Amino acid sequence: MKKKIHAVITGDLVNSTGIEGNYKNVLNDITNDIRQYQQLDFMLEVYRGDSFQGLITDPAKALLISMLIRTGLRRNTRGKSLENIWDARISIGIGTISNFEISTDTRIGSLDGEAFVRSGQTLDNMKKEGTLLKITTHDTQLNHEFAAICPLVDAIISRWSTAQAEAVYFYLLRNLTQKEIGKLLNASQRAIGKRLEVSHIDNLKPFFTRYKELIIWK
Repeated sequence: MKKKIHAVITGDLVNSTGIEGNYKNVLNDITNDIRQYQQLDFMLEVYRGDSFQGLITDPAKALLISMLIRTGLRRNTRGKSLENIWDARISIGIGTISNFEISTDTRIGSLDGEAFVRSGQTLDNMKKEGTLLKITTHDTQLNHEFAAICPLVDAIISRWSTAQAEAVYFYLLRNLTQKEIGKLLNASQRAIGKRLEVSHIDNLKPFFTRYKELIIWK
């Protein structure tokens, strides 16, 4: 029987020693949001202090979920300085998982397989390279395509302020209109529209679509 493909995200917080506040609670809140609006069985565990690992049963959603984690962290930064903004380095590994069955007591740390190996090894290399997003699959050509675009995605996200990240978060999480996001954040539709425009999130959406098409195809 053919094994089902999953996605594993392995990440750690950038400049974690300078973070003020309980980021573990923030990650838990982001996880609950993802479970409610994107994927019910999404799992995420925090370990080794500032590191975390997540399991995604629908690999086509891995890029979106990774973006939600990064924007969720950025929007919860204390203060408005981009120098101390919360963010995470995230490696997406796609492949099979060994001996995996979803249950209420499943622990990510007890699982292994291709997706875990790819995600973990890639994150180690990212720390040396200084990159914040990488996607690794079994397909070399696909990896090259993702490697060509991820640095550009990084460059755009790294410019997002807390206010822009907050607007993008709800835009991606719940696919809300500008008016609905404004009502949620107690801001005008015009202000939300400006935040989204400056974030260039609509320029990134074609890559999200392309990622999903490639993962489903392969």
